[in-house]
Amino acid sequence: MRQTAPRTFDTKKDAEKYLAQTQTDLARGSFIDHRAGQVTFLSYASDFIANGGTRGRLAPRTAELYEDLLQRDLEPFHAVTIASVKPQDVRSWYVSRAAHPTRQRQAYALAKAVFGTAVRDRLIASNPCTIVGAGVAKAEERPYLAPDVLATIVAAMPEHYRTPLAVAYGAHLRLGELIGLQRGDFDADAGTLRVERQVVTVKREVLTTKTKTGQARTVALPPSTRDLLTMHLAATRGSAKSPMFVDANGERALTRNAAQQAWAKAAKGLGLSQFHLHDVRHAGLTTAAQAGATTRELMARAGHRTTAAAMVYQHVAQERSHLLAERMDALSMGTNQEASGTYRAREAIDA
Repeated sequence: MRQTAPRTFDTKKDAEKYLAQTQTDLARGSFIDHRAGQVTFLSYASDFIANGGTRGRLAPRTAELYEDLLQRDLEPFHAVTIASVKPQDVRSWYVSRAAHPTRQRQAYALAKAVFGTAVRDRLIASNPCTIVGAGVAKAEERPYLAPDVLATIVAAMPEHYRTPLAVAYGAHLRLGELIGLQRGDFDADAGTLRVERQVVTVKREVLTTKTKTGQARTVALPPSTRDLLTMHLAATRGSAKSPMFVDANGERALTRNAAQQAWAKAAKGLGLSQFHLHDVRHAGLTTAAQAGATTRELMARAGHRTTAAAMVYQHVAQERSHLLAERMDALSMGTNQEASGTYRAREAIDA
C-alpha cells in the first residue's frame, strides 16, 4: 500500500528513518494516516454532538449547551482541520477566554472530548488539549440546608408547594423529576416512589424526557412523606398518568419557573437567599448520609452514576459528625461538669 509522507525531507537518511517508523507503526496497527485528520473542527464537532458525544447519548439540555459552546466559544477552531490544531493553539485560545471562567471551562471540556474521540477514531495521534486541571468543574460546596431551616422556608411558600417539597426532600428529587411525577408513580402499599422521567426546557420548548442519567429508580419514602403523599392523592383527583402536583387552581402541572420563583421569594423574605431550591435535594441526601446510608445506597436513592457525587453528602455528614462529637466533648468536659451528679459520684468513688 502506497503512503504519502506529510512533509518532504532534507536528507535521504531522514526519509529512511520516517519510512522505518511508518513500517513499524503499520505492523503494530498504530499507524495514523495524516490525511485522515483533514476534516474541519466544526464538521467533526457537529457530528460528535449529533451522535451523542462520548457515550452515544446526550441529554437534551446538554446537547443544547454543547451546540451553543461550539458556535460561540469554539468559533476560532471552526475552519481549521483537527489535525492542524496544536497544544499551543489550544493554550492561546484558552487564555483568551479567561474573562468568562465558566464558559471557558465548559468549552475546553467539550473541545477535549471532541479531540479525544478523534484520537480513538484514529484521525489524529494525540489530543492537543493538555492543560492540567482545565475543564474540571470546581463548584463551591453548597451551604448545608438544615431540616429546620428548610421547614421555615417551605412554611413561607404558598401551601400547594409544601407536599411537593416534602417529597423532593424525602425522595431526593431533582426539580425536573419532581415536576415530571405522575400520580401512578406512587405505590402507597410499598411506600415507594418510581422516578423515571423529568421535565426540561430546551430552546424554549418544554420536554418530558428520561431522567438525567437515563435510568429509572425506585425510592423508599420516609413514613411521614409516605403519609403526606397518601393524603395529598386522596384529596385530589386525576388518572394514573395525571401530574402528581398541580398549581394553586388545580388545573395545570407545576412548572419549574413558578416553583423557583416561589422558593426565591420565600427565601429572600426570610433573609435566607443563600439557599437554592436544588438544595432541598442536597439536604435530603445529607440527612440520609447522617442516618447511615452507604455510598451505594446514596447512589441508588439519588440516581447517581458515580461514587464521587454520592461522596459529597457523606463528606457533609462527616463534618456534622465532628461537630456533634465536639458538642459531646463540651458537655462532658465543660464548665458545667462540676455540677454534674455523675462527676460528683466519680469524685466520691475516687476518694
